[in-house]
Amino acid sequence: MPMVASLPFAPKSDLAPYIARFYVPLGFSKLKMLKTVVFTGLLFLSANLYGQHADLFLPKAPYNREHSQIISDLSKSFISENLTLENTPEPEEWKTWLLVENLTFGKDRGNLQMIVDLDALHPYFRAKVITLIALCKAKGIELAVVESYRTHSKQNEYKSMGKKYTRSSGGKSKHQYGLAVDVVPMIDSVAQWDNVKLWRKVGVIGEQLGLRWGGRWRDLYDPGHFEWTGGLSSYHLSAGLWPRIPKANNYPCLEEELIQLTEYWKAWEIEQSSIARKEISSTKMN
Repeated sequence: MPMVASLPFAPKSDLAPYIARFYVPLGFSKLKMLKTVVFTGLLFLSANLYGQHADLFLPKAPYNREHSQIISDLSKSFISENLTLENTPEPEEWKTWLLVENLTFGKDRGNLQMIVDLDALHPYFRAKVITLIALCKAKGIELAVVESYRTHSKQNEYKSMGKKYTRSSGGKSKHQYGLAVDVVPMIDSVAQWDNVKLWRKVGVIGEQLGLRWGGRWRDLYDPGHFEWTGGLSSYHLSAGLWPRIPKANNYPCLEEELIQLTEYWKAWEIEQSSIARKEISSTKMN
């Protein structure tokens, strides 16, 4: 105990004699014992201060103990032990394609809905159509998409409506390969089917983009029709051939896109084929 009292920085603590009595027999030097006594004393002193003034060491409201407990209880209330999270499947992309009903553009085009979504088109041809619409708009001409991809069932429906619609059955139109589109210029939300002057302007713009324009056809004048096949015929397309794309480097994922697109087309074929069969059955029953 005299040894502790003689230390110049010994803490004023009742524990000091006991600390000295414990460490001296162990052979601690005066310097080591001084450091140990000072550290131990400060440790007990800080613990004593914290116990007496704990509120000073806690953050102010709203983060005191009471609020922390409330927040903890609240967070637990959002978790149920019996809750199982299931991923809600997103609708398949082909089901989200834009559709229009018959007579939307003032003409009878059959009972089956028309697909007007540009995402349903071949990627290269789609870009051409988007450019056509943009260039026409720059010249003050608003184009509406009347039909993009067309199923075999829809094509057969047109053929059943007479030669003024089409002479091609399902599989023989470029629409079945995402390589054709039907558009119409609009003025004040009214389709301009008979505005020859306007059609010529649209046709010229399309041809400048390398598209084949139906307004040049003598057999079946079809000014709203544009297509691109890269020189392939319907026979080639039906055999599974795809046109060669200029600057193919601009479409690095073309093969994957076409595979996915073909799956979507098959899904729509099944969908509209089923609807067409039901309509035929209903007609026979009546």
